[in-house]
Amino acid sequence: MQNRKEYLKHLLHERNWKQEERDWLLQYLNENDLTTLKEIAGDAYNADLFTEEPLLEREVSERLLQRIHERIASRQLSVVKTGNKWLRPWKVAAAAAVILLSAGIGYLNVMKKPVKQLVFVAERQRKTLKLPDGSLVYLEPGSTLRYTGNFGKEERTVALTGEAFFEVQPNAVYPFIVASSLINTTVLGTSFNMEARNGGEARVVVLTGMVQVHANDSKNNKAQEVILTANKRVIYNTTTHQLQMSDAPDDARFYAQKQQGRFIYDGAELIKVVNDLQRYYNINVTVEEKLQHCAFYGDVNTVDDLEKALTLIAVSLNAKISKDSSGTGYLISGGNCR
Repeated sequence: MQNRKEYLKHLLHERNWKQEERDWLLQYLNENDLTTLKEIAGDAYNADLFTEEPLLEREVSERLLQRIHERIASRQLSVVKTGNKWLRPWKVAAAAAVILLSAGIGYLNVMKKPVKQLVFVAERQRKTLKLPDGSLVYLEPGSTLRYTGNFGKEERTVALTGEAFFEVQPNAVYPFIVASSLINTTVLGTSFNMEARNGGEARVVVLTGMVQVHANDSKNNKAQEVILTANKRVIYNTTTHQLQMSDAPDDARFYAQKQQGRFIYDGAELIKVVNDLQRYYNINVTVEEKLQHCAFYGDVNTVDDLEKALTLIAVSLNAKISKDSSGTGYLISGGNCR
């Protein structure tokens, strides 16, 4: 049989249950522990942020789950017969609540109040957003951010597809959660960069403060969570389904200077400078091997175009800039280290 969470998900999506499936659910309810069901409700809430119309509100799912727990906590002695089994009334109510939850789209749409969903897309240019709680989000091109009209009032959850840098305002009551298809990141107040593009690996780099990263991995029965502090990075590997944490001072420096609007170099190797430019401008730049370890002193303003930045480098080394063989990138050649 599939693991408990996956099997319960299967049941909640089925309209008609077989007798063995009913028996399994009754045994699950008998255990008096609905942690798995609560996890599924939370997953459904986060997944709904990626749809045009949210299907399941957190307050509705929590209210249903609370009722189930209350029923389980009661100690009524009367019983009711169903099929060839005898059930206590609280279990009948619990099963009914589970059925109601499983019918989410049909029944919960009647119960829930409409919640407006806001969608922001950065197409070809970076976009800066100020959220209702004062937090700042810097969306990279090709990225999308979604959140509901309840943001800041009842919760602080946003859904990210693509890449963004976050400067989060502290709030001890409502943690700030960035949801994506592969990982969720939870913070109280910090600055970090998160990348979660569809079909690729996901990563988080922390500049200040502390964040918790949780892997949304249904293939791994064990929940994966790591705590990241400043200058740390975690990458979710879609092949191994593992979170891999490492030191990342260079990544943290890159994101910090990018947000400041200026890359500052005091004797950095040219190859590192060029790597920063490639990441920022998303254009390939090749450096002739003899120049790769030359020291570079200077500043690159992020409002300048790439050719202006490359010209600054070329002048310092008496080198030349030309288009590469593909015609889409650049080549730095000639000249010498000074």
